[in-house]
Amino acid sequence: MSKTTLVLLLALGLGGGFLIARFVKPTAVAVDIPKPAVVEAPRPVAKSVAQPPRPTPAITEKSGDDIAKEELKARAKAFAEETKKMVEEISGGDQAKLQRAMFAGMMKPEGQAIMAEAREIGEAMRNATPAEREALTQRSLALRDRTMSALRNEMAALNNPAPVAPVSRPAEAGAPAAQPAPIIIM
Repeated sequence: MSKTTLVLLLALGLGGGFLIARFVKPTAVAVDIPKPAVVEAPRPVAKSVAQPPRPTPAITEKSGDDIAKEELKARAKAFAEETKKMVEEISGGDQAKLQRAMFAGMMKPEGQAIMAEAREIGEAMRNATPAEREALTQRSLALRDRTMSALRNEMAALNNPAPVAPVSRPAEAGAPAAQPAPIIIM
């Protein structure tokens, strides 16, 4: 497996995690913030009366939909963190080698297919129902496993470079020697 595929696979896994995290947004909760009371400086002659503190408005309860979105967001964040730890473990902390492996993986057709599938999962995740999200989560896990496998292969290829082609031997006795190419001067 080439470096490009590994990089593509890693990028796909990370991209999938980020896509999931991107589309799981917490909903805004409207909370009234009391304005501070402006107290005038007391006059030397008259005493000022301290005002009782205003009660804070009650916090609205979250709906089941909001809770589900928060759970999904937390799961996506955990997925991204877990993926990041796996990548760091595979790379051994060598960022330069990790980058080379990722770019090499991205250039391979397998890596490009992984990235395309990650985009497809991200698009499907936007409008998915909770049941569909579970199925997409399983696809994301399988995709991450493929990506990590490709990354491991790319890192192994970087650690064990291909052997260099042997140098050609001089012509054996009886065989004509190869002639150098003619030099053309213009």
